Amino acid sequence: MDYKRINEHEIEIIPGETAIHKVLETMAKVSYESAKPPGSEFLELLGSNSKQVDFLEFLHLNGQEVLDMDYVNERPCKTRVTKTEEGKFIFDAWSYETNRGPSEPFLAKVKSALEEDIEDSDNSTRSGKSKPAHRRPPGRWRWLELLLELLSPF
Repeated sequence: MDYKRINEHEIEIIPGETAIHKVLETMAKVSYESAKPPGSEFLELLGSNSKQVDFLEFLHLNGQEVLDMDYVNERPCKTRVTKTEEGKFIFDAWSYETNRGPSEPFLAKVKSALEEDIEDSDNSTRSGKSKPAHRRPPGRWRWLELLLELLSPF
């Protein structure tokens, strides 16, 4: 998966070899995990955790609007992707950025999550074993794992 800014309001999502439903489902999950309810700075996040949410319910692959997330469990996801007549997938950067800030860091997280899934499945295929679920930290701790990876050469 890759992405390319078309203009200040739209970013093209380029699935590459990754199935589009997997890209969109990952976008939905990362959007939900990174969105915080208003006033949650000092409170534990309310509502369902990401394991309790069916992200497939936000996908509509047969329509023009293929991913549509507004508020989910009081979290302002504001994540929308449409499919053009030419078959391109366009992320509504304006809606996301108006409500949540720059969209490139979000898309970079989506790309990273997809690459991890591919790497995990490649490793489990080679070893013939599934990777234990406990090895991957919860989404909100992902930043710490990235920081530790960046500091490991030192």
